[in-house]
Amino acid sequence: MTARTPRRKETSGAQQREPRVRRTGRTAGGKVEPLYPRQTKGARSRWSRIFEAVPCVGKEQWKRNRRHMNGYVFWVTVILVLFGLAMVYSTTSFAGDEPLSGVKKQAVFALVGLCAMLLLSRLDYHRLLCLSWCQLYTLSTVLLVATLVFGRSSHGRTRWIRLGPVSFQPSELMKTALVLFFAVYLVNYYYSFSKTPKRVFWMMAVFGGIPAGLIAFQNLSTGLLLGAMVFLITLLGVKDNRMHLGLAIAGAALFFFAVHYYKKFPFLHPYQIARIESWLNPDANANGSGFQVRLGKYAISAGGWFGAGFGRGVVKQNGLPEPSTDFIFPVIGEELGMVGMSVLILLYAMLLFCILRIACHAPDRYGALLCGGVAVHILLHIVMHVAVVTGLMPNTGVTLPFISSGGTSLVSFMGEIGLVLAVSRGMRPEQLT
Repeated sequence: MTARTPRRKETSGAQQREPRVRRTGRTAGGKVEPLYPRQTKGARSRWSRIFEAVPCVGKEQWKRNRRHMNGYVFWVTVILVLFGLAMVYSTTSFAGDEPLSGVKKQAVFALVGLCAMLLLSRLDYHRLLCLSWCQLYTLSTVLLVATLVFGRSSHGRTRWIRLGPVSFQPSELMKTALVLFFAVYLVNYYYSFSKTPKRVFWMMAVFGGIPAGLIAFQNLSTGLLLGAMVFLITLLGVKDNRMHLGLAIAGAALFFFAVHYYKKFPFLHPYQIARIESWLNPDANANGSGFQVRLGKYAISAGGWFGAGFGRGVVKQNGLPEPSTDFIFPVIGEELGMVGMSVLILLYAMLLFCILRIACHAPDRYGALLCGGVAVHILLHIVMHVAVVTGLMPNTGVTLPFISSGGTSLVSFMGEIGLVLAVSRGMRPEQLT
């Protein structure tokens, strides 16, 4: 009597089918290959170690439905933009014959940014950025060169290009281009860092140094901000601890050299040297190049806990330069007080936390680095803006994200938020467990 062989359990076609993977291209043989592999558990554990243990409101519910995190990012962004429109009205309504002209212009850019954010959030970020990362970087570099030749000057600085009735800053477009460029670059060469770290490091230095150098001719602060963005995005994307240590030492040495030998730099303008000297010795020229920072500190201290009231600030009317852009934070402190500034910082913290949570659970390394780059961009703007108005950094002229007046900056930031929402749409519920 022979033993009966067990019958193989039949499975349906749906059970045999492999999980769907985002596919974007075909090889020469016709086989469809995924452009970027999905992020493995070990790859995202480097991010999750920091943010996974942090409790979140509605955490279990968010795990069942990823739209909650999308809602947090979207509505916090909308609240910041609306708050920015209110502050732009407060800082521009007292000057000129038309008190609503400044806020109307900013509202138009806010609508354009909202459309860009919603459009980018519905697109497949793999297909979109695979086709646009190099082209956007090249276009931004060409526009930076065109700015030096055909740019429009304002306050002695050439930063704008005029196309008909619209003027825009190519440097703001370059910031977004660098986020996309280095996210793709670090994904494509992720495994090359352990084999040829010097070659990849110098390639990144070249691709980051070209736009930073072009911008530094007219706007040193933005050039330094671009360099800091490349530095931090590299730290996020590189796995090698030796590279981390080398970049940290190089950054510290460069900062020490710049502080002690800035007078010998031939590309620095006299007003830039004066700003650095005012930062190193605030009391030496308090009525000259240090006048802005002194007024900013006075406005923040005059606000107290609850401020003088919306629209009732007096420092913006008594000589505070650029109250709607570079020095809008002191106006917030004077009119809304410490409570208003704290609420604004908490909104920024919530936005950055949500973006980094999405980065922790991104479908692949590309999405993780894209979200990380957006968070770095926003964080650097916040830190540099607040540090300038409080005297912790030289006067650099960096805008406050979503708040300061400026169409190109606002549209760029909202477009980056749209890319973050696109990454969040690509997450699956099982990736959040």
